Amino acid sequence: MSGSKAIDPEMAAIIQEAVNRLPGGFVVYGPNHEILLTNEQNEIDFAAANSALREGCTYLESIRRGVAAILTSLGHDETLQIARTIVSTLESGEPIELMTPRGAILQVTETKLSSGGSVAVGADVTAIHERERELKKARKEAEAANEAKSAFLANISHEIRTPLNGILGMAQHLATGNLDAEQKDQIDTILDSGKTLMAILNDVLDLSKIEAGKFDISPIDNDLGHLLRRLEKLWEPRAMEKGLKLRLDIDPDMISFLRFDPVRVRQCVSNLVSNAIKFTEKGAITVSATAAPAEDGLFEVRIRVADTGMGMSAETLEKLFAPFTQADSSTSRRFGGTGLGLSISRKLAQLMEGDVAAESEEGKGSAFTLTFRAAPGRRTEEAPANADVAHTGGVRWAKGLSVLLVDDHALNRKVARLFLEPIGISVVEAENGEEALRCLQTQSFDLVLLDMHMPVMDGPETLGHIRAHEPHVRDIPVIALTADSLGPDKARYAALGADGYVGKPIDHRELILEIGRVLEEKFGRVPMPQGAFPEGRRA
Repeated sequence: MSGSKAIDPEMAAIIQEAVNRLPGGFVVYGPNHEILLTNEQNEIDFAAANSALREGCTYLESIRRGVAAILTSLGHDETLQIARTIVSTLESGEPIELMTPRGAILQVTETKLSSGGSVAVGADVTAIHERERELKKARKEAEAANEAKSAFLANISHEIRTPLNGILGMAQHLATGNLDAEQKDQIDTILDSGKTLMAILNDVLDLSKIEAGKFDISPIDNDLGHLLRRLEKLWEPRAMEKGLKLRLDIDPDMISFLRFDPVRVRQCVSNLVSNAIKFTEKGAITVSATAAPAEDGLFEVRIRVADTGMGMSAETLEKLFAPFTQADSSTSRRFGGTGLGLSISRKLAQLMEGDVAAESEEGKGSAFTLTFRAAPGRRTEEAPANADVAHTGGVRWAKGLSVLLVDDHALNRKVARLFLEPIGISVVEAENGEEALRCLQTQSFDLVLLDMHMPVMDGPETLGHIRAHEPHVRDIPVIALTADSLGPDKARYAALGADGYVGKPIDHRELILEIGRVLEEKFGRVPMPQGAFPEGRRA
């Protein structure tokens, strides 16, 4: 270059050695992409392109030859198109990843120099790509394992719920008979034990659904104060049995009617109150509730459950929300439980944009605070203050309802029949979907109770045939019955065409209320028929 000082041969040798020791390719180009300085790695990785440049080929043609040397199966036009993309990217100063003959992946960046030339540097990212492939493989394997676990738990859920449906169903039916004190106590023990087993099963399935990302929050307009007062009535007898006082303190200035998921809030608060009663020997449990305005027009709801129980150490608090964890190894032996309640409650609160926090001191009790976000609710005829209580009705019911009961398990059909026939509902049974469709074509029914998991033809397929049938069959209301609580919930069955949903084990009251709700939507509202709720079974 004119006016430039020649580089001393010894210095040139030092520079060459230095660039040769660089971990990646390095090349300095002149204004026309003539090679002024290169290192050994660049000569290895881009030998074909460098050779073409030295022969006087254009930069584009040199890059094309380099591509053709690696992608030997491609024709001239295809390699030229790739070369144009490479040149365009390099000239823009953006990095581009290129494959070398040795199978390495280099991230190459070309930078303009003030002299009119440029310098290109390559960094080997092969290991990064390999690591990404390993992570993708591990993620797919984890997802597959999680799906297998979910499928296994769903199957186990179904298999456990079917006999449990028989146990609880028969016990509920026996509870309506004329029993002496000892027999009533025995039936109550069966029911309590069955419900405890059901709660454990639900906890395991809830945790699995949350971890699998299949748990949805379903907010509706609801009265939070009403919900808490109902929970107080539910838990007060349990507290009184232990000689404890259960107090409910709702902020009088709190906006009570909000939009939230009442089922999940009820689940979280019940977990906290249940634990407080379980771990408190004397004194009181106080449930307090407030709702403060937050950003975006929402409210932050705070429900605090404080007890005068045994309390916990700081060490115990740190691991308290881990699944299957309790205060110490003796806790489960003394008090029972899976240790899932708090973990599930926190995860549910987080899904509702909140959390569950704990504060405690050994010997001085504990306090757990549930927080979640809620929008303002609207009181309408469609969402009354006690919106979580279903209305019932149906003129046809009062005159004698005809129901097609479709379930492959004889025990499940027997339980449902015992619930329905005493209140004047006639029942026709079918063991699978094909048999149900034949019944629907030859007989008239007011309602179909349809199990979702059956051989021959399952519930979803049967429901599809019903909704695609002629009007006299297509318009019959259908309530889905399922023991599969791991999969999607009511929304899925509604999308399939079901008018309602009842989970197994079937609760007598829940079944009657759901039938009434569905019939009310179809036929209008009338009073509940006499005997719908046997003595002692009302909420």
